[in-house]
Amino acid sequence: MGVLLCCCPPASSDDGDDSAVPLPKVRVGRRGAMVQTKETEGGILVVGAGTAMADTSIEQDAAYWEVVVQEPGKGFHVGVAYAQNFGLLDAQIGDGKSSWAVGPECLSEVNAGDVIGVAFGQGDLPNLRFYHNGNALESATVSRVRGESYPAVSVCEGAKILLQFDPAKFAHEPPRRHTEVRPPRKML
Repeated sequence: MGVLLCCCPPASSDDGDDSAVPLPKVRVGRRGAMVQTKETEGGILVVGAGTAMADTSIEQDAAYWEVVVQEPGKGFHVGVAYAQNFGLLDAQIGDGKSSWAVGPECLSEVNAGDVIGVAFGQGDLPNLRFYHNGNALESATVSRVRGESYPAVSVCEGAKILLQFDPAKFAHEPPRRHTEVRPPRKML
């Protein structure tokens, strides 16, 4: 019979070795030809004319993200969309067939600094809800969005918006069960 001995002392808590692998970030994957994006300390800045979509589809049961209005300009829309290509990325989202969104026409007043929250629940009905500065926009809820959907925004005529996927920087508490959009981890 043998004995198993360990000759290595346990690591102390102040070694500074953080072995946890950080989660990948959600970024903009597709965007229209006239849309510019820039990663900033506060989130992903989106300007120009057209649509920008996240590179991560919403696979989790309940996801939440926010958009901070930097400049409302004459138009922007915030919501979800199916994977869009080419000419569709140069248009605004919210057609009710391949994208669902809320914009200034659904809000009583939009000012710089306002926060639009988006809660998407795979098993909830309605499964797409919007919030303006933390208050639910009941008239803008969408009952059924089916299929692979992506967070999406569109801008035009001077609008500047900031996409926020980092939960530490959310201005408002997500609805119950909702967490930040999480990219899937790749398995080896």
